[in-house]
Amino acid sequence: MTGLHKARLSETQMSNSAVTLLAEALGVDPKVVDENVSLRQTSAWDSLAHFRIVLALEERLGRKLTPIEVVSVRDFQSVSNLIQACEI
Repeated sequence: MTGLHKARLSETQMSNSAVTLLAEALGVDPKVVDENVSLRQTSAWDSLAHFRIVLALEERLGRKLTPIEVVSVRDFQSVSNLIQACEI
């Protein structure tokens, strides 16, 4: 397996982690979670769901999020980026 293949596999795993985390926190089917899920465009993403996402991230990462990280969690990409940054 090449290093590039490992990187792609890792990106896929990170994406799957973000999908699973968001689906559970938003209470939706993972099939509806994609790169377009965001605070502004997803009706299930209300203040309570945001709190659940933050808690799920803290559990996944094994640490508290900083205030800046909490407010930066606004979409699929930001969740995926946090997971990826802590998994490396």
